[in-house]
Amino acid sequence: MKHQVIIPQFLRTESIRNYIPQTLKIQKGDTITWINTDYESHHLYFIKIDADLTNIEVLDERLYLNSGEVGEIMFNYNYGRIDYVCKIHRREVNSIAIFTEDYNCMSNTQRLRYLQKRYNIKIPNLSIYLDGNR
Repeated sequence: MKHQVIIPQFLRTESIRNYIPQTLKIQKGDTITWINTDYESHHLYFIKIDADLTNIEVLDERLYLNSGEVGEIMFNYNYGRIDYVCKIHRREVNSIAIFTEDYNCMSNTQRLRYLQKRYNIKIPNLSIYLDGNR
């Protein structure tokens, strides 16, 4: 399956600089295409993220995009999460969640548990907001 990420036009004064989407969910073997609509170049470096900090590593994948350029990479990794950062613009950090099992065959609960584990997210009890107590 193919996915797209847009690198939008950023103002120099913007402190939050996320690509669209900031987090992408893919299956192992999927291809991601980046489209640089910004006026500046972006040099993307991909980093394997692991709960064990000694297992974090910069991957061999690199993507250098000048203004208006398009580039793509197939992600055939068994890693659960890969983050990527622009070497020129260090505040531009985005994430890829890689599902090694078929995402479409998973229940919503299984997907949430998978993402919770990958991103260390604590899922709140949202039902308390429906009781009018908050």
